[in-house]
Amino acid sequence: MKVKPRFYILSAWLGGILTLWIIFQDDLFLQLLVLLVLLMLISYISARLSLRGIIIQRSSRYHKMTIGNYFEDHFDIENKHAFWKQWIEICDYSGISGNPQEIRVLTGLDAKKVRTFNTYTFLRKRGVYNLGPLKLTSGDFLGCFEFNRWVESQKRLVVLPRIIELDRFAHLPAYLSGGKELKVASLETTPFAAGVREYYPGDSLRRIHWPTTARKQRLMVKEFDRDPQMNTWIILDCEMGNHYEKQEKVNSNHPSDYWSVRQQTKYALPCSTFEYAVTVAASITQFFIAHNYGVGLITSGQQAQMIVSDHGYRQLGRILDILAYVQPDGNTPFTGFTGEYLKHINRGSTVILISTILDKSLLELIDMALARGLRPIYICVRKSSFSDSSSKVEDDMLIRGEMAVRSVPFFSLD
Repeated sequence: MKVKPRFYILSAWLGGILTLWIIFQDDLFLQLLVLLVLLMLISYISARLSLRGIIIQRSSRYHKMTIGNYFEDHFDIENKHAFWKQWIEICDYSGISGNPQEIRVLTGLDAKKVRTFNTYTFLRKRGVYNLGPLKLTSGDFLGCFEFNRWVESQKRLVVLPRIIELDRFAHLPAYLSGGKELKVASLETTPFAAGVREYYPGDSLRRIHWPTTARKQRLMVKEFDRDPQMNTWIILDCEMGNHYEKQEKVNSNHPSDYWSVRQQTKYALPCSTFEYAVTVAASITQFFIAHNYGVGLITSGQQAQMIVSDHGYRQLGRILDILAYVQPDGNTPFTGFTGEYLKHINRGSTVILISTILDKSLLELIDMALARGLRPIYICVRKSSFSDSSSKVEDDMLIRGEMAVRSVPFFSLD
């Protein structure tokens, strides 16, 4: 319970009337005293009952959405109590809009009735948000007391990074089949036939080996090993010191009705090297998944994440979930971190490095990847173009030249 300043003002009035009654012994002051005490007592009781019987339910159509879309929230507030509720304040602490809290006030909630409303939020920041908690606040008709109640929720909203449709990407040597054989079973057909086994219900009829079936007089299917050159690895630089982000002012006046939200400008990536790097990683992942190539992800954050290379749109969902909440909070140097993980990647795989570094340590990392039989591609998000700082043109040209000598594709985002 919260006691508001108006209670102390009325208490002062009550003390003054009591003093006048003691001095003058007038029945008028006694009647005013009794009336004021009754009003304050009724006010306290109404405040105590203001949140009794209030049930709020929050629902949403989607629990995963891409940044730049509109998120719709539906609220049902039911008053199961026998008394009319004067007002209820609903404070949402989910922070989806970028503000720490969003407040909405409902007035005149009838007994045994349900009030519904929708809120619309333009998603500007990726991440994982808890849909709650909600804080319900109500009080009395005199404004002397306030009572609060917290409503917890286990529901979450995952805001996925932006994905840009790519028509084409660099020519990858890993597009070609072949390479060193891997003794790893594959559920898909590859050029690496490993043997045959007996047919089990659910096996594809296309994998039946008919000569062996005729000889054994029972259905036999072919088994395949994984093709090492069908896999692509994306290594994202999450080292704290390698990225720059310009602080933007958050608009505290956030509209929640449909038409006001629709009139907002289209989404644009913030001035952040890391947000650009995450968008690049998500876009490349979707491109390779759509072309039926295996993709894996490694992030060098404070808690390193590694998703083993795999095919299919379920793999795309797993990678986007990681990219939704990854942050540039790593302390390990990106070159040293990547050098350790390159030892665990199969020869012949394509490795796409996404970072902001442009120095000789990058060349050492590229040489290490080439020595292990990998196919590196480097995508540089130029930090100087975001922070308006000067960079050495000679170093940039040197790195580009060294990449060209090594036949390593090099892309730059300015």
